[in-house]
Amino acid sequence: MVKKYNIGIDVGTHSVGFAAIELDEQGIPCNILSAMSLIHDSGVDPDSNKSGITRLAVSGVARRTRRLYHRRKKRSIRLEKFLASLGWPVVPFEEYTDPFLPWTARAQLATRYIETKEVREEKLSIAIRHIANHRGWRNPYSKVSSLYAPKGPSDNFEEIRAQLSQKLHVDIPSDLTVGQLISFAKVGEDRLRGGGKVKDKKKAPEDVKQAVISARLHQSDLAREINKICEVQRIDDSLRKQLIDYVFAAESPKGAQAGRAGKDPLQPHLVRALKASDAFQRYRIAALIGNLRIRTGGEKHPLDVTQRQLVFDYLLNLPPSTVPSWVSVAEVLNIDRGRLVGTATMTDDGERAGARPPVNDTDRLLSSTSVKPLKLWWKSASQDQRAAMIKALSNAEVDDWDSEAGASVQAFFTTLSEEDQEKLDSVHLPIGRAAYSEDTLCRLTERMLQDGVDLYEARRLEFNVPADWTPPAPEVGEPVGNPAVDRVLKAVARWTAAAEREWGAPQRIVIEHVRSGFMSAAKARELERENEKRHKQNQEIVQAMHKKLGIENAVRREDIWRFQSVQRQNCCCAYCGKTITYFTAEMDHIVPQAGPGSSNVRENLVAVCHQCNLAKGNIPFATWASKCGIPGVSLEEALERTRHWNEDSGLSRAQFKKFVSAVQTRLRRTSFDEPLDNRSLESVAWMANELRARLAQATRQHGTRVHVYRGELTHEARFASGISGKLRFIDGPGKSRLDRRHHAIDAAVVSMTTPYVAEVLALRRNKKRAQYLAKQPPQWKEYEGDDIAHQIEWRKWKTRMYKLSELLESALIKDQIPVTSNLRLRPGNGRAHKDTIGALDKLRVGDALTPEQIDRAATEALWCALTYHPDFDEKEGLPADQNRRIRVHGTHLDASDTIEFFPGKPGKDGAGAVKVRGGFAELTRFHHARIYRITTGKKPVYAMLRVYDHDLVRHRNTDVFSVELPPQSISMRQAYSKLRRALQEGTADYLGWIADNDELVIDMSKFETGQVTALREVYGDISRWRVDGFCGESQLRLRPLIMSAEGLPADAAPELKKVIDSIGWKIYVNVLFSSTPVSVIRRNSLGQERWFSKSHLPVCWKVENV
Repeated sequence: MVKKYNIGIDVGTHSVGFAAIELDEQGIPCNILSAMSLIHDSGVDPDSNKSGITRLAVSGVARRTRRLYHRRKKRSIRLEKFLASLGWPVVPFEEYTDPFLPWTARAQLATRYIETKEVREEKLSIAIRHIANHRGWRNPYSKVSSLYAPKGPSDNFEEIRAQLSQKLHVDIPSDLTVGQLISFAKVGEDRLRGGGKVKDKKKAPEDVKQAVISARLHQSDLAREINKICEVQRIDDSLRKQLIDYVFAAESPKGAQAGRAGKDPLQPHLVRALKASDAFQRYRIAALIGNLRIRTGGEKHPLDVTQRQLVFDYLLNLPPSTVPSWVSVAEVLNIDRGRLVGTATMTDDGERAGARPPVNDTDRLLSSTSVKPLKLWWKSASQDQRAAMIKALSNAEVDDWDSEAGASVQAFFTTLSEEDQEKLDSVHLPIGRAAYSEDTLCRLTERMLQDGVDLYEARRLEFNVPADWTPPAPEVGEPVGNPAVDRVLKAVARWTAAAEREWGAPQRIVIEHVRSGFMSAAKARELERENEKRHKQNQEIVQAMHKKLGIENAVRREDIWRFQSVQRQNCCCAYCGKTITYFTAEMDHIVPQAGPGSSNVRENLVAVCHQCNLAKGNIPFATWASKCGIPGVSLEEALERTRHWNEDSGLSRAQFKKFVSAVQTRLRRTSFDEPLDNRSLESVAWMANELRARLAQATRQHGTRVHVYRGELTHEARFASGISGKLRFIDGPGKSRLDRRHHAIDAAVVSMTTPYVAEVLALRRNKKRAQYLAKQPPQWKEYEGDDIAHQIEWRKWKTRMYKLSELLESALIKDQIPVTSNLRLRPGNGRAHKDTIGALDKLRVGDALTPEQIDRAATEALWCALTYHPDFDEKEGLPADQNRRIRVHGTHLDASDTIEFFPGKPGKDGAGAVKVRGGFAELTRFHHARIYRITTGKKPVYAMLRVYDHDLVRHRNTDVFSVELPPQSISMRQAYSKLRRALQEGTADYLGWIADNDELVIDMSKFETGQVTALREVYGDISRWRVDGFCGESQLRLRPLIMSAEGLPADAAPELKKVIDSIGWKIYVNVLFSSTPVSVIRRNSLGQERWFSKSHLPVCWKVENV
């Protein structure tokens, strides 16, 4: 059914709040269609929460490691097949009793000719395969053919030779091979390679054995050895080259994604250009110059052709040591900075300059890189060579070594040392692809500069596109590669699509986000640490104010700024130099803002005396100083005073110099700041505007308006509307960090925000700060707008918010605002097992084995062989029997043969484990738990079967929740014994499954434990809980669904901290399900409970107390 409604979206670091508010004919809220808080993991790997490493990064490491082993194995197989084709024996190294035979063979082969063919070929096979297994490092830009005639020993080889020579007090020749060099060491006593062993940490430094191969060998050293061996053993040249090709074969992953690059919408046969390319860097500068306007009186006009070219040349050729600024651009144009406007305007392809003008980032980076050879090469390279270098440094392009420019780049790379090669990894060019191809970018750039038009007109003139044409935006949910952002995009895409299916297109979509809302978790934590550091510094300043000034009242941020300004300025008026104190100083805006409001930024505020503040009034300082008659007031003297300011605590020298420079720029200004308008209120975050563009394009045909605002406006809206004091969260009225439903509340509040209302809210906030700074009465509370239109819209908004508060209050009371999380139901969530590999317990087939030991059998086949034995007893296990024989995978084992088990104490559950690389690793991840009712006794007993991810990998293409788990699976072996027996006897009824983040609705009146009682006394009855893990074979860990640990008071009772932030509420499955009815709630994208699904999606289910 089509409805008239607005959508609000509140984006946080780990949450997204959604609200769809239905409106009546007058635009007054009449119904909450949907309001929910979605909690997500921000893409962080579940095993890396402390470090904030994402799933994408962890899976990338794992994927590359698997690829490394896979390619190494394939390379080894190819080499072995080639050696076998030569008739050389290929015997596994494990079959030789001497572990140092490969080293001995390598030394012998390089020293003397072996007469016996069979012995020679066997040792050649051993040596070549051993070299291939430890083949050293090679410049990745060098071809294998460069190893046919390698130069002399590498520096690392010489370092190893020198160390060994010094240790043995023997003069070792420099023309030896690696095998001959190792022959000087005491084989069996000296450690040949490796280091940093765990066991070495317990030893004294002098007792730790140092590795003979103490540096990384180069492939050129090993190629020299193969050449020497072939020479001594009289192997022909063609076979020598073949051996080198097989041993040092390599594959490059560069350019693997080149085929997936998007196409140019204006020239679909061309591929979109790299943002690091010169074509895009020049285009970006030209496009953003097209947005600039020069203000003359009350009019604004674009730059003419000469001015555009002047600014373009300046920005394009700006030296790396010069920081770009709009002030310098204004100086190039010979105008005051205040007359230059349009610096933050966004082009329709998503580019925005912001605080700094655009420059050629690629050229500046490579012209000042720490890789000195690259910096020198770049300065002398041609344009084609530079383009080839950019492609070579980018992982998105295939290397083109066949062209003249490509060959020049390859030749340069081959000259780099190992250290410089490593430094190349730290060279980070601009990432991503432009909206257009290089050809299109060049044509648009030329058109904009030659014709003096902006990007919109350049497209029309160059490609004859319609007036309403815009570059196609990606789908709303299309990933961008940042896991935290991708979580938000997918959630927003799902929710908005579901809302449109349910109620039609919305009238308005308003998005509000915190500063860290579109950052990765690691970056958000870094920002949080900076904020905490700043808060700590402010607290120290407050303590100093209490001590020096005797202030006892609460200190505002504006008071801190005044105190810092007076201290910074040496207690002198910034304008005339007269002595001032904290109590006599007044804060003045150096450059006033046109229209209502002020530029309340630190670099625009200085402490002045009353006389100067009164005389200056509301005009820029430079204008006033030029005609003021007060002694000491002049631009030159004011600038001179700033050079003697005291550094602020908490700022580095560079940061303080930058701050003083910004103040000096302000002092020179003669024009007003731009007035506050709706464009300056909207978010400048790139991803926020990208999301707006995607939503706008998706809903353009319906006329939906989309806006993005920063979170501070929502904060003002809550207080201005009075909604903060009316709504009661779980911990009381006002803003709540404890109650996760506040995300949905914020989304509902922001859904009512219109551009006019946003302007009034911003101006109220602005006036509030300015009046506090000026110690004026708080008149900002009465401000409702400068004109009738704004005032009418403000009063309408107040009416809408009053009605919305009633709807939200009712929804909170009726528990109609759900908090939900996505369920990860695909097998394979995070790492398969722990990283540490442990040793297996080894017993003999004929030993006595308890049932617990048998359940810890290292393989399923061994468990089956032991439990299917005629002597096996479920209670006693297997007795000792020296005549016992079993068969595992077709192999017969006698009583004296060794079999392997996971370690663990008899009589206790061993942790679920898997056999890995000759040892074992503990399994860490349960996919879900199945709930059963056992009906054999007088009362039904409830139990759960925890299902490991490991047991579901082979069933990933079937229904993993109903697949039958064999008794030998690790999940069944770790199950509750009573449940295992009931499953065997067929007396266990499968009720349903639960997974991490599932929502449970529980009647808590039946539970009186200490933690639950403490929670009830403080916050009342909590009926909605979240599954947060499975503790042991019979316990669940639950946490209050709507409560977040970040909002827990520091002085909260220990019992509350345990439930909400620490170990959670642990409860036995049987106690939970036998005491009270329990509902497992699954929701759709709109937060509605799903009790039935034609698409076989997870549905709600309930266990009634029998």
